[in-house]
Amino acid sequence: MDAAKTALSRIRTWFLVWFIAEAVVGTAVAASVLDSMGRQPFLRDALGGVGAAGSVLAGFGVSLVLLLLAMAVLDALQRLQPWARMVMLVIGWITVASAALSLLLLPASAELLESVVELTGGDWPVLMAVDLLTKLADLAYWGWVVYVLQTNAAIREAFLCPASLPAR
Repeated sequence: MDAAKTALSRIRTWFLVWFIAEAVVGTAVAASVLDSMGRQPFLRDALGGVGAAGSVLAGFGVSLVLLLLAMAVLDALQRLQPWARMVMLVIGWITVASAALSLLLLPASAELLESVVELTGGDWPVLMAVDLLTKLADLAYWGWVVYVLQTNAAIREAFLCPASLPAR
């Protein structure tokens, strides 16, 4: 049982690292995009006055709510609740598939953004590089989580429901 608790503790610790990094990077990118869009007169009106500061505030608020929800699931995972393992696996598989698909389509999306660069200016190549790094981080973290939750024998044994075990 110690091996399972250790693995689950690592999942929680690395989740916090992954989540905070993704939230900070995502908020910074959103603020940068809104700032560059706000420099264009026709886009400034469409934004309705929302700028970088509003983006940072919204990013912080949404990230806090999502972190609280995630911590509830991770606490249930630590208490070996089978539903929490299932939630983590579903989120993991969806994130891995999404990140892999995004990485496969990255060249095509870069071509599509060429027209946006011409319209708004901005540092789109940097944003594309940040997108690439975040997708790689998603793939690495969630791929590892799926691998651990599905293949680690100690984890599988810890989550076995007593009602599903054969009678002796």
